[in-house]
Amino acid sequence: MALAAPKLNKQEYSDNHQSNARKLEKMRLVILIASLLILAEPSNSNALDQQGSSCDDLGALAADPLRKSEPVKFQDIQANQLISACHAAIASATKSQDQARYYLQLGRGQLRDGDSKGAISSFHKSASFAYPAGYFALGVAYLLGDDVEKDDAKAKYYLLLALEGNVVWAAKALSTLHDNKASEFYDVKLGQNYLTLFQDGRF
Repeated sequence: MALAAPKLNKQEYSDNHQSNARKLEKMRLVILIASLLILAEPSNSNALDQQGSSCDDLGALAADPLRKSEPVKFQDIQANQLISACHAAIASATKSQDQARYYLQLGRGQLRDGDSKGAISSFHKSASFAYPAGYFALGVAYLLGDDVEKDDAKAKYYLLLALEGNVVWAAKALSTLHDNKASEFYDVKLGQNYLTLFQDGRF
């Protein structure tokens, strides 16, 4: 004799549906942060003509158009060495752009070390110097809402600043933001426009 499937009332069905939707959205955002902040593909940059410091050599981000060294994949980051090198580089830096880049890379080391709050703080410091990739890192953080309160308005603000600074991956993040039906900025056409911009690499 087959067992009858348990029946759910409308409220239970609605709660389960919303719970599953939240889980799927969370999974999608986790994948997004991996693709945007960790696994972004390398791009050509004139900045590579200059010799980088150890902080640059150990933690350059592929999505950063102002990086000074070849990009380092997240899984290849040696967290303790990168954190130590970036602290030393920050202390001796005389140019604000260098400090901003070092803070961004310090944040990558802190993420690799599991210190997400420290990483967010470093990204804020990088952005405070109007560093494009620092804006990008903050925009993604607010888009995800893992270690700061999720805020699509702030995410859009920082990602647009990053895009103005030629951070290609900011267009991809903005596409994801506008494709999210739960966002106040849901706009399928605009999302597609940003995706096309990302794919074409035109600014």
